[in-house]
Amino acid sequence: MPIQFVEPSPAVLNTYQHSMLDFCGPRDPATKLYHLPVGTIDLATLAKGATLDDIGQSGCRFYAAWPDGTATSCEMTDPTSYGLAEFRNLAQGEAPAAALARIAEAEGLARVQAGSYALHFLSIPGIYLEALHLVNQGEGGDLILPLVSGYSQIPTDAVMDAGAFFVAARAIATARLAQPTSPLSS
Repeated sequence: MPIQFVEPSPAVLNTYQHSMLDFCGPRDPATKLYHLPVGTIDLATLAKGATLDDIGQSGCRFYAAWPDGTATSCEMTDPTSYGLAEFRNLAQGEAPAAALARIAEAEGLARVQAGSYALHFLSIPGIYLEALHLVNQGEGGDLILPLVSGYSQIPTDAVMDAGAFFVAARAIATARLAQPTSPLSS
C-alpha cells in the first residue's frame, strides 16, 4: 500500500497558498506538495521515558517541489490551538530538498509498501532533532527517518523503528539534562 499523505484542512491549505503568494509572488503550482502534521516532545518528557503517546501536535509543515527545481518548506501553527493557522517561516534550498528526497525514500520502503503509514513530522528541539515520522495505521510500529541530527546514535540516513529511536533519543536527552547550566542560558 502506498504511503498515506495527510490532507490539510481547506483553511490551512488556503493560508499556505495565500502566504506563498505573498512571499514568492505568482508562480506555477508545485509539482509535488506534501502536508505533514508536526508533533513535538520536550526534553524533560523525553528523558523521563516518553513514548509515541507523548507526542503533542504543534502545527504542520509543507514541503514543495516547484517546476523550476526549487524545493521549499514552511511551518504553520496548529489551527486547533491558535484559531486560524499562521504561516511561520519559509525555507528553500538544501534542507527542503533533502527532506523531499527522504520522503521519496520513505515511499519506496518495503515496510511502507506492505503496510499502511501516514506521513508526519517529528521535532524534538531539546536534542536538535527533526525527522519524518511514519505513523503506522495498522499492525506494527511507527518508523522514524531523521532529517536533522547531530548524534551518531541517530544518523540522518537511518530508518529506525520507533522503539529503537526512543531508546537512543532518551539517552541523549538524559545526558543533555545532566549537563551543567549557566544562569545566563535561560
